[in-house]
Amino acid sequence: MSAAAAFTFNEDTHTYQVDGRIVPGCTRILEQAGMINFDHVNRDILERKSELGSAVHKACHLFNLKRSFTCDEQVRGYLNSWKETARTLKFEARMSEYQLVAGVNGMLYGMQIDAEGLVRGAEAILDYKTGAVMAHHAIQLAGYAAGLYHPRLETAMARFRSRKRIIVKLQEDGSLAKIHYCEETSDFDVFVSALTTTYWKMKHEKSYREKP
Repeated sequence: MSAAAAFTFNEDTHTYQVDGRIVPGCTRILEQAGMINFDHVNRDILERKSELGSAVHKACHLFNLKRSFTCDEQVRGYLNSWKETARTLKFEARMSEYQLVAGVNGMLYGMQIDAEGLVRGAEAILDYKTGAVMAHHAIQLAGYAAGLYHPRLETAMARFRSRKRIIVKLQEDGSLAKIHYCEETSDFDVFVSALTTTYWKMKHEKSYREKP
């Protein structure tokens, strides 16, 4: 498919639905493929990191929209890091915190893109991180790049190839983020494999179907 599907999103369960049917999000896809496992991490630590990450994303989003706002001191350093990074990359935001449901090979999936726009004139999708950059983040961005609608490109592979994928590890002290370019073309194949595995589990595993 080349255009986004109409969907609903449940903030409490973090689930997407199309025509009343649950559609997996990118994080769930990577979990089902065995690329992410938080079982060994203390839940309190996860919650604190999640709260900080959400606050930082909100601040960066408002900055991208050129809105005035205030934020906590803990968030301000990361925001300044994004401001410096956006300036260095000559980033022109076109989308920010953009949600959609797209599809590859007939399989729908949901996503939320941190930022999309032009980096020195080239189309790019960017993902902010306040913690460690992991190998699976490149696979997640591959799903974003392949799924996001493009006015001229019909195939998922063409859309994937047309966009730069950039992970920015924001710095707490406000300095320039550590910038990671995702350039492995095999990331697309890995994402499609993970998506296929997820749909197999949705069809065959009762435990998956009952889990929101």
